Amino acid sequence: MLNNFEIAILGYDFLKITNAIIMGTIYVGILFIAIGILIRIFPNLLAGYNQLSQRERENSISNGLPTFAFIVFCLMGIILIAGHFAAIGLNKPSLSGSINISVILIGAVVLIVFGKILTNKRVKKTE
Repeated sequence: MLNNFEIAILGYDFLKITNAIIMGTIYVGILFIAIGILIRIFPNLLAGYNQLSQRERENSISNGLPTFAFIVFCLMGIILIAGHFAAIGLNKPSLSGSINISVILIGAVVLIVFGKILTNKRVKKTE
């Protein structure tokens, strides 16, 4: 049987761990926003960008792939941070983890599918 002192210590540790997890969600959101900004400035950071042919690189830049990746990563970061505060506002902090996984998986699928479309779509030259 635990006495009151031991329960207080266990409760404090639980709160400490919970706060660390909560701050982790905010840090991940900020990280996604930073990655989006870096991809906008340095498109070579996109996975597989260096393997593209010159024509595919020109297509991806003219179709706005770096801008699209910037928007998706920033939206992922903003949704993670907003989802964290929404979960706290609903008094369900455990909901934050589900939101994190959902946002990351959906964002990855969107980036892969639409990134492939933007890379392969030919640019019509205007003369």
